[in-house]
Amino acid sequence: MPVEEFVGYEDLIRFMEEKRLCALKGDIVEIGAYMGGGTAKLAAYVRPYGKKVYAVDTFDPRLDDTRGKGGVRAGDVYQAFLNGRSMLEAYREATRGLDNVVTLQQDSRQVAFRRGQRFCFGFVDGCHQQSYVENDFRLIWTRLVPGGAVGLHDYAFDDWPEVTTAVDGLIAAHAGEIGEIHALTGKHGIVTIILVKE
Repeated sequence: MPVEEFVGYEDLIRFMEEKRLCALKGDIVEIGAYMGGGTAKLAAYVRPYGKKVYAVDTFDPRLDDTRGKGGVRAGDVYQAFLNGRSMLEAYREATRGLDNVVTLQQDSRQVAFRRGQRFCFGFVDGCHQQSYVENDFRLIWTRLVPGGAVGLHDYAFDDWPEVTTAVDGLIAAHAGEIGEIHALTGKHGIVTIILVKE
């Protein structure tokens, strides 16, 4: 059964193609894989380039205690869409047969990539708390090759205001390292801010 993804990864892939990101050194990293629908799309796209997709997630929807403006818990939203399914099993089903997916079943604050690991593209859609968004950005940005890009999902989305606060602060703090800023409006009108490294 195909697994739905809620971002609009086709737009991310189109951006990667336009910027020729796969011509750069480094792999792909995705923080917040959810049910793996987007992971599978990224992995299929980058496979011919010999690149891996590192997918980071706890695969326990109950752990995201972020509360939206209306008081709704992010974990409750995830569980509603899972409709009783195991998040990890849905992810495994979506990514089955893709030998270039490296799954890191961890809290992103505990992830330690091997020395020398580099990325040409990263995507952040994990825990929506400000401290997590900042951590996840740094985890990627410090390993991002020049000309590479990182996308941050849920920008200016009323339900998760901490994401917007975090992204605005990161843009200000790293202004001298950012070559371009793009805003992609994906599924359900939700914006992904993409920062391209100088």
